[in-house]
Amino acid sequence: MPTERRPQAVTSAPRSRREDRDGRMRAYLIAMSIRIASFPLSVWALLSGHIVIGCILAAAAILLPSFAVMIANNPDHRHASAGPVSPVRALPPAPRHDDL
Repeated sequence: MPTERRPQAVTSAPRSRREDRDGRMRAYLIAMSIRIASFPLSVWALLSGHIVIGCILAAAAILLPSFAVMIANNPDHRHASAGPVSPVRALPPAPRHDDL
């Protein structure tokens, strides 16, 4: 028995796998770029006497890889909505001619 398939509305379609992967790769690359910049800056800050800034940058260089991997490995779990909603259903009932 064939099942009736409802058309997919553009607004309810989930992101494609490629878009999801590209977004996760972009977030990973941004986080790792910040990490790469943080390490030499932390060394420079510690050697020039800025202890607090150096420690913050060193902590970022140490902790960012684990967060970047968690972001990169977390796929989009959002589901598409049940289907398109008819705008007719959202309208209030029309006034009856007796009420005019």
